[in-house]
Amino acid sequence: MTAMVDVAFLLLTFFILTTTKFREDKSVEISPPSSISDVQMPDKELFSIAVDKDGKVFVGFSDIGTRQKALQRIINEKQLQITENGAAFFSSVENTGVPFDQLAGFLELSSEERENFEQPGISAVATDTVDGVLKGNELSEWLRIARFSDPKMRIAITGDAQAPYAVIADVISTLQDMNLNKFNLVTDLEGKPTEEEGEE
Repeated sequence: MTAMVDVAFLLLTFFILTTTKFREDKSVEISPPSSISDVQMPDKELFSIAVDKDGKVFVGFSDIGTRQKALQRIINEKQLQITENGAAFFSSVENTGVPFDQLAGFLELSSEERENFEQPGISAVATDTVDGVLKGNELSEWLRIARFSDPKMRIAITGDAQAPYAVIADVISTLQDMNLNKFNLVTDLEGKPTEEEGEE
């Protein structure tokens, strides 16, 4: 009887661990506005742009493999020195709001230091335009890196219900400046549309 109980608990533990999807670390919590749309967002090949209630912009990749490719491109282009531990942490987080010039230092912090670090957000406003390139707009650089890392990448914008409208407008303007006119706006589900609303 004891052996059967042990086996039963081992099987129970195995199924709990293999069927539960562990939630990845998030740099920011967003409470998006609600809508009646019931279209499901894809969970693969997605580049997410999040705007919190303070107007800070965070970016992230849904796939771990794409995060690794993107980080490698950032390291090569920006000449950053990032250890294996820093790279592993970047691959484990859903989004980040750290500018390129602070990224290496942030990734090398200890777990406790990272928790206390206030991420300043990614710049979504161009300070200047030279030869059609937005200077000072780091969001445009993240978007370019995302497209190189995965050409099939889809884009989703999640804005907090209290996020400043001007920042959301800057994000959309950045996408339009890069000829990226197809993207999704993420909301919470309020309810399914009625038949009358569906007809409109």
